[in-house]
Amino acid sequence: MAGRPGRPRGGLATWVDDIYMCGDFFNEQQWVGVSCNREGHVTQLNLTALDITLRGGEGLQFFNVFAAISNLTRMQSLVLSGVGLSGSLDSLQQPGLETFQDLGHLDISNNPGIRGGLPSAWFCLSALRTVNVSNTGVSGTLPNVYAALQQLQEFSALNCSELSGQLPPAWGLLNLEVLEITNSKLSGELPREWTDAAALRQAAAAAASSTLLDLVQWNGASPQSKVAGEAVVQSLPQPAARAGLAKLRVLDLSVSGSSTGKISGSQLDNFSAFEQLQVLLLAGHNFSSTLPPAWTRLQQLRVLDVSHNSLTGSIPYVYISMRQLAVLRVHNNQLVRAAGDLPDPWELMLGDGSKLQCLSVAGNKELLVDEAAAARLIQKAAERGPPLPLEVNAPGSAACNPTPWKRSS
Repeated sequence: MAGRPGRPRGGLATWVDDIYMCGDFFNEQQWVGVSCNREGHVTQLNLTALDITLRGGEGLQFFNVFAAISNLTRMQSLVLSGVGLSGSLDSLQQPGLETFQDLGHLDISNNPGIRGGLPSAWFCLSALRTVNVSNTGVSGTLPNVYAALQQLQEFSALNCSELSGQLPPAWGLLNLEVLEITNSKLSGELPREWTDAAALRQAAAAAASSTLLDLVQWNGASPQSKVAGEAVVQSLPQPAARAGLAKLRVLDLSVSGSSTGKISGSQLDNFSAFEQLQVLLLAGHNFSSTLPPAWTRLQQLRVLDVSHNSLTGSIPYVYISMRQLAVLRVHNNQLVRAAGDLPDPWELMLGDGSKLQCLSVAGNKELLVDEAAAARLIQKAAERGPPLPLEVNAPGSAACNPTPWKRSS
């Protein structure tokens, strides 16, 4: 690690013998990046807070790091973002994170040296609420057995270009609020099971059978992990009373840059089942249907980005009822203007109380908004109550950037 020899700097300077790592009654100072419970057990470890800098060419092998912290069995939060982790997350020869049965938050993002698949063994981490593997080299398919993670609220895999396969049918996670998998090689359609309760029950049962097989073959797992895993599996086949993803607020499957996504299909109206959605980002794929009128069910929707697809038809007039919509990005499709003498729908989306701040419709089969129309829309937006500025055909502007909305939703 960089720095003056024998003299730790930054947060690591607190990691010395004369400072108790958890702090105490007489000495409130404690190790930076470490939090403990009242019994003195480490419950949170944040190595990112130490601001560690590795020398060129060095890397922290994931399993070496795990070996050093494996006795912290009460761990609830583990943050290893940007610390130079490398190597595989999975091993049949030694146990891994699945031994942390209380783990609720896991962040290993911004470690491009991480390689290989997401461990199926993580299915037994039944307390997991957030997982972030963004900007890593994880590859392969999304494990279907993660259907067991029914407490999961956020799964982020931004810029994971080696993830492939299809969206897992059994991922009808009832508490999932944020699902981000961007710039990946995912293909296929939105799983029917995500919007169909009966189909989801069948998928969950299949995932349970698969997980039992994994347990039998799981030679390197600790006895504690196997017991925990078996308990989770027993809960998997329980029938769901409704379709999954009922709490989903953010769904980002977008692909940007020169790449083209492989998610396709003509059943875009299925997304209307996620009635709590506030941000829906499907840019850069192969969707070729018309824009579904059924999306008006998404009355909480603030950001809609289906740019860089092959959508046809015109923007449905019923979209004027989507009063929370602030960002509408439909540029670079095959859209045309509505037939007849009616005004374009966006003319009616700028009345008092409307939230629209970004309208990006350029690059379609027909010119949808010319310069004169854009100027008129901008003026109309300034006159509504309350007045809000409007960007027209400026997808790179701050107002048209979907990212801030994902965290404010």
